[in-house]
Amino acid sequence: MWPFKKESAAEEEAPEFCRFLDEDAERLRDALRKRDWETARGILGATDPETRSYYFSVAASTYGIERWITGAEPGAALPLLIRGAALLTSAWELRPDGWTGRISDAAAELWTRWVSQAAACIDEVTTREPGWADAWTWSIALSRSLGLPLDERWRRFHRLIEIEPDHWYGHEQMLLALTPKWGGSSEAVFDFARTRAAACPGTHIPALVALAHREHNAHLSAVREPDNPDRSLELTYYEPTEITDDLWEAAQLSFWHDDYETTVLTPIVWNNFAYAFAWGDFHKPAWALFDSIGEDWITRSPWGDVEFFLRSRDYTRDNLE
Repeated sequence: MWPFKKESAAEEEAPEFCRFLDEDAERLRDALRKRDWETARGILGATDPETRSYYFSVAASTYGIERWITGAEPGAALPLLIRGAALLTSAWELRPDGWTGRISDAAAELWTRWVSQAAACIDEVTTREPGWADAWTWSIALSRSLGLPLDERWRRFHRLIEIEPDHWYGHEQMLLALTPKWGGSSEAVFDFARTRAAACPGTHIPALVALAHREHNAHLSAVREPDNPDRSLELTYYEPTEITDDLWEAAQLSFWHDDYETTVLTPIVWNNFAYAFAWGDFHKPAWALFDSIGEDWITRSPWGDVEFFLRSRDYTRDNLE
């Protein structure tokens, strides 16, 4: 049974992005905005590791949390890690193109300050709590932000999967750490995605293959138009047989696998495969995913805006046989 059912929207209303994947995440954001740490602490202590990692991501993306969170429970590791993650999240907005993009001197100074402050928090937590998967997830994220050697990024990832082999957010951060814009290569991204997909059948992890293709398409777009911040992705990228076959095999290992279980993070998988299948002209499986997504589970990534989601869904529906 799906953990969180929303009320149906009126037919005439345009859909909106799903802001939260369950009710407790919404409660968490509300508590953090009110600086109600007692309530937030209870939600962040969820027993399920995957749910807990999702709640942590919600906390880290709460606006302004880095300004007060460590004072809510002085000396505790959880607020310290949240502060570090929040600082990194803010810093990335300054470098949407990673190391390959140009930013102003003022932005570069702010970047250096925020990343340095984040490093102090995250490094302390991994030292104090070496068995905490979420801490290593953000340590991987920190490694690309610091421009550390790829060997060090891999070391942190291997430490993560020793603790939690199918940690979605940690895998996502490692994939990003291998992208060209952060000093890696598309070859490394694809090898990582396919290798980890094969190692984690029946989980969300094979959806990394869909993410890898989108990152590569974004890289190709950046190469074509390096100075255009509004550049768009080439949707025909997904049409070649070798790409659709790659995505099909990944789906077989993920949400189509007999051992796959629907969880709080499943909408992330649905949306990423729906995007790739829609523009790879796999209309029937794409439509099945759009049906599962409905209007309640539209995630901001990979669509970017609701209009593009609707365009993709309409394109799929109009091409059903």
